[in-house]
Amino acid sequence: MFMFGKRRSSFTRRLEKARKRRGDETRRSSEDEAKGFLKKLNDDQLEILCTAVEGRGRDASNCVLLPPENQPHVLCCQTWRWPDVHDSGELKRLPVCSSVADPVYICCNPFHWSRICMPNRICMPDSPPPPYSRFAKERLKPEDRAPSEMPLVCRDTYPGSLTTDGEDSMMNPREWCKLAYWELAQRVGPLFPVEMPSVNVFGDVPIGDGLCLKTLAHHSFSPPDSVRRTRCKIGLGVTLSREDDGVWVYNRSENPVFVNSLTLEEDPDSPSPTKVPADYCLCVFDPVKASYQNHWNFANCYGPIDTNSVRISFVKGWGRHYSRQEITSCPCWLEILLAPCR
Repeated sequence: MFMFGKRRSSFTRRLEKARKRRGDETRRSSEDEAKGFLKKLNDDQLEILCTAVEGRGRDASNCVLLPPENQPHVLCCQTWRWPDVHDSGELKRLPVCSSVADPVYICCNPFHWSRICMPNRICMPDSPPPPYSRFAKERLKPEDRAPSEMPLVCRDTYPGSLTTDGEDSMMNPREWCKLAYWELAQRVGPLFPVEMPSVNVFGDVPIGDGLCLKTLAHHSFSPPDSVRRTRCKIGLGVTLSREDDGVWVYNRSENPVFVNSLTLEEDPDSPSPTKVPADYCLCVFDPVKASYQNHWNFANCYGPIDTNSVRISFVKGWGRHYSRQEITSCPCWLEILLAPCR
């Protein structure tokens, strides 16, 4: 009995230490509330929570289940992640959480939750834009363009033949998208097909199954230092998830990502990405809005573009607020090629 009590006390002390280390003076929940929450957990739950908090989500596969009264998951997120969260409406469960359908309990693992990014744009330049910008089509050769920037022929097959290396594969009916990883204007590695409802894309920290960019980079050209530095900052990367209301991106890294899709774009003639801060999530593709937009002939300076593609740049932004005028100037970025082409 003494041994079990000592084990419990050890987990409690470690969690208290983690809570204070992250900014005790700014937390919303009181110290008594945090201690009361820990008393509700058994030893195994304390161990799971301790592993998740100390690893900052790197090993957060297990759930910590409690009755949903008084929103214990909100208290847990306030205590170990975001002291300024006010209610459950600001949170969205990550696809990694296995208890989403549990009718009795709610998961209180704070790293099974993400903050919902508001649709308003947060575009802060990291350096002043150049005094002028020539059209991107004058700087890029056709073979350097992304698949979704090539001339489109809408059909029921996946537009794999439009990729830069001549790939021409039929779309597997089970695949809902393929991923293309880019470093600057260079496609790196083969297209990555996705069949499962969600997929992880990470730098060098494996989070379950998914696309490891470090592995792909072994087959890359010799990149400049800016690419290597950016790739090292990707960390846990992003989780992409196909859900009932569209495609969501969960930013699990410690740096922002920048997302562009026509269902997010307010001005197609002057595209600008939406900034998704670390720990936030955003619906980046709305099929209802996309079906409406497909009645229009969208084009940018490259020519026609695929309304069913989403682009994500890690760490660095691009567009009218940045020195990088097009995404092909970003060090590390991802293209989500959704299917079918409508």
